Amino acid sequence: MKKLYTLLLTLTAGSCAFAQTVPNAGMETWRTGTSGTSPVFNIQAPGQWYGMDSLIIADGETYGPLIGAGNNWNAQIFHETTIVHGGTSSAKLMTLKQDTLGYFAGIISNSVVNVNVLAIVGGSSPASAVTFTGGTPILGRLSSVSAWVRYTRGKDSTGTVGLDSGSLTVNVFSHLSTGIDSMVGTGIVNIGPTTTFEQITAHIVYTDSVDGADTVRILFSSSGQSDVSDSSTLYVDDVTMAYVPGLSVKNVTANAVKVFPNPASGTVYLDAQGNEGAEFRMMSVNGQIVATKTLSGNDNVDLSLLPDGLYFYTITNKDNMVQRGKLSVVK
Repeated sequence: MKKLYTLLLTLTAGSCAFAQTVPNAGMETWRTGTSGTSPVFNIQAPGQWYGMDSLIIADGETYGPLIGAGNNWNAQIFHETTIVHGGTSSAKLMTLKQDTLGYFAGIISNSVVNVNVLAIVGGSSPASAVTFTGGTPILGRLSSVSAWVRYTRGKDSTGTVGLDSGSLTVNVFSHLSTGIDSMVGTGIVNIGPTTTFEQITAHIVYTDSVDGADTVRILFSSSGQSDVSDSSTLYVDDVTMAYVPGLSVKNVTANAVKVFPNPASGTVYLDAQGNEGAEFRMMSVNGQIVATKTLSGNDNVDLSLLPDGLYFYTITNKDNMVQRGKLSVVK
């Protein structure tokens, strides 16, 4: 189990620029729930951000007895209303002990971590059993992701303040015409102890100069891979993203696909003459794919089941040239 959660951290480590905030960037809205069955634990997380409390507790109760663990599990994400940078809330992440498995970092991400534990128990490698869902749609390549943070190191088993550090990890993806999400850029910054909120920035380094970029996955962690200390605490608030200076959006061809009407109600129409075979993909603000279409010339997409709100779309052809935009649904 401990190797599994360590792996999750490792996998996620992997002109004027303009800024864009991610959904619920100020950690102002929260949701609550429960995890486990015997006993039941109360958990919480910022709206449109996701943690690992439910995963740790539920899987701990289910599979812990196989390795001699009990039911001493802990929630690690907390709604903070006193220590904040802006607004009335921040996210408080704590490194805490999970039964006999040792100390685990508190984590929040804008993408959902999915783990097929049964596959691991059956002998599959942990790497093959871990997938990520969602992220925040972006309109091109980002230069950086910033946040305001405050960090307090925990103590080791002797009561001595440790050398622990938090981290911000950013991965940028491109959705290829093959249907595979390819990571094209990454950035990471370690977070040391502070007495007040300080702004940190993860600058993104791109390893792929060809493919576009349409999704960013962001992860905050209260501990790194070593020197993990009891109760290391990271407060996170006011997250922003900056695009590469001079960013422009390329069209699929000189004659862009016309997407209309905007706002749309029950149906959106796609005039794709000259761009037959391109792939249309529409996403919600939290990165969930809500509609796809292979364009044939004059097309339409049914939006009748979608809730009102703002959506993003990308149009990609076989050469991975992209047209991106926003679409409002109003009924």
